[in-house]
Amino acid sequence: MDIIEALSQRRTIHQFLPDPVPEQVLREMIDLAVFVPNHHLTQPWQFVVVQGDSLEHMASFREQAVLAKNREKPQAEAIARKAKLDVLAVPASIVAIQNLDPNPFRAEEDYAAVTMAVYNMTLVAHARHLGTYWHTGPLVYFEPFRAWLDLNPQQRIIAYLFVGYPARTPHPERIAGNERTRWLS
Repeated sequence: MDIIEALSQRRTIHQFLPDPVPEQVLREMIDLAVFVPNHHLTQPWQFVVVQGDSLEHMASFREQAVLAKNREKPQAEAIARKAKLDVLAVPASIVAIQNLDPNPFRAEEDYAAVTMAVYNMTLVAHARHLGTYWHTGPLVYFEPFRAWLDLNPQQRIIAYLFVGYPARTPHPERIAGNERTRWLS
């Protein structure tokens, strides 16, 4: 698969098959993730692969985090339960972590580098016939989850990426990039 095909055909996957993701593919996703620009070659990333029984813990943390966020809503428990079940329905998740630089300019540059690394993982997964779903939300700020991952205050979770074989692939329409582009001469 060439890069143009990967860029134009990769989609966010909402439903996954239960088949396990080969460890070698997860390793390849992480190894190739880091081939992105990063200011002064800071390499500000860390990754945690969550699979197997550890997904139960992650699912529980997500349920608690979503419940805390939606506490005032009458359907809060149902929303939190669905959030938990969504984690349990994927074979693997990769948590992307940024090591925070005290310099705000460098921290912003590093944030961009980590997000590009996550996107590289989505492209590698697509090339290997896997799907991904990029998540943020309340779990990334949930202190018990951060503690479980053994993060320190100088680290922040940028995203957690669900990884698995797609049960179905959506095909949403996109606005062409040139429709949102201005050219200055």
